[in-house]
Amino acid sequence: MVEYLEVSIGGRKASARLAAVTFVTGRGKSSFLEVLYKVLSNVGKKIPRIGGEWELYVQSNDVAYSIAASKNRIRQTVSIRGEEVVFEHMPSRGVHRVVKPINIAVSSADVVVPEIKTEEHVSLVAEEGIERLNSLLAEARRALSVNALFLGPYIAPRSLVDASTTHVAKLDSHGRNLAAVLANLALYKPSTYDSIRAAFRKLGFSISVGLAKPGKLGVIVTTKKRKMPLAKAPCSIRSLLTILTALHLEPDILLVDNLDYCLTPETTGVLVSAIKQKPVKLIAEIHNSDIAKWFDTVDKSIIKVEL
Repeated sequence: MVEYLEVSIGGRKASARLAAVTFVTGRGKSSFLEVLYKVLSNVGKKIPRIGGEWELYVQSNDVAYSIAASKNRIRQTVSIRGEEVVFEHMPSRGVHRVVKPINIAVSSADVVVPEIKTEEHVSLVAEEGIERLNSLLAEARRALSVNALFLGPYIAPRSLVDASTTHVAKLDSHGRNLAAVLANLALYKPSTYDSIRAAFRKLGFSISVGLAKPGKLGVIVTTKKRKMPLAKAPCSIRSLLTILTALHLEPDILLVDNLDYCLTPETTGVLVSAIKQKPVKLIAEIHNSDIAKWFDTVDKSIIKVEL
């Protein structure tokens, strides 16, 4: 799990040592989350296109990783117990190389923590060295590969989804497919689904998901006085249901852009209860640092970025 990170954009840097809940304030908060999410969710895949000059440094136990991207060059450094492997990719020239500890062309250096694959003839000694380096790089990918989930900046779950959409186990960034995810939980993880419903009963709301009309799954919210489709429920309830469901999906890291959108002290209490029970690190962008006081948890931190 990532413990420490630094994000640089255009020469400006922000750093954070991750707590169970890390609040991000200041300027350039959304860009901070974007760089972090796009890189960590693509370990072993193509380097994401973010635009401009940016850098990311992350540390996980004895593995350190950095990537520095500009228009003409992308440089990645992987350090494991003091041993470094450095890759360079020049998009405009189609250049892919390892430059340290050996200097050799590789088939692909445009992957987040790539593998050393080369078609060049190398000596037997060099082949053995490459195998050892690839073993280290595989260890780095395991250390840095996290299940990251991103929500925001505005959460707007739909009341109805197509009933033919099955086995939906991940929320989209705005929570629009929430009904499908809840239906999947109700079918395959009923205890998790019941835990979510129990949390809302404490607030005086009943949540149910099922076939709302032919071909459509829907979420219904009920109080003592009203029964309404999810889209008609109070904003705080829609937002809470989406974030709480995300927490119960148990990603390693949950990033929420604009967490204080529709947040209330009452719904915060429900979130904090779930956070204390789940092994999830929450990284949340907020506009008002006083919101952090609502989170009654010891392991929290506030960082201010100026990007």
